[in-house]
Amino acid sequence: MTTNAPSLGRLQGMDLPRFEDLAASTDPMLDRLALALAAALRPVDVEGALATLDALGEEVARALGGADRTPQAEASALTHVLGTRHGFHGDTEQYDRPENSLLDRVLERRRGLPILLSTVYVEVARRAGVPLAGVGLPGHYVVGHFGGAEPLLLDPFAGGLPLAGDVPWAFVRPWTPQQTAMRMLNNLVPAFQRRGDLTRALRAAELRLALPAGEDELARVRAELVALRAGLN
Repeated sequence: MTTNAPSLGRLQGMDLPRFEDLAASTDPMLDRLALALAAALRPVDVEGALATLDALGEEVARALGGADRTPQAEASALTHVLGTRHGFHGDTEQYDRPENSLLDRVLERRRGLPILLSTVYVEVARRAGVPLAGVGLPGHYVVGHFGGAEPLLLDPFAGGLPLAGDVPWAFVRPWTPQQTAMRMLNNLVPAFQRRGDLTRALRAAELRLALPAGEDELARVRAELVALRAGLN
């Protein structure tokens, strides 16, 4: 078990509001919220991460050029730049490693969980003027292009290919940044626990209290906090 408190909340390169402050805001930007989440747990080069997203967004915009910007063309450009050219794919070897849930590390490694790879797609798309949003499904997280008559779903974990299999359309809707951050933290808490890092598991669990949630979910989070604190004593 980790006994020394980790260095938490340190930023490199630029200032960023605290995760708790962004989580309480009306419409936080997903990239800032995800980076603030990571910075609450370990040092983060925020400026470098944002510069990477900016550069990828410019590549997608150039790939689209003057072409007819249909949902299919925009989705194809994202898949080509991120999935094919830069190799963003799911980490199938160490799926639950904490690095797969930290945006700056996913940008560096080009590997991650579905929800973090989807965050990369959403933020790169936003910079290229493409209306993409994260979509939380049972047991999976993908992105949806909502600019056409029907949503066009892509699976960033599979390199940006169209989502395969039966689609549970009842769950297909854009997720808010806060909903996405809650799911990221739900992944991080057990990932840290399994590695004996109870200090960071506790910190990740505490961050969830800053996010809007229903009473049942808040009760579950509080109960988990009690158990984690008991494990540290």
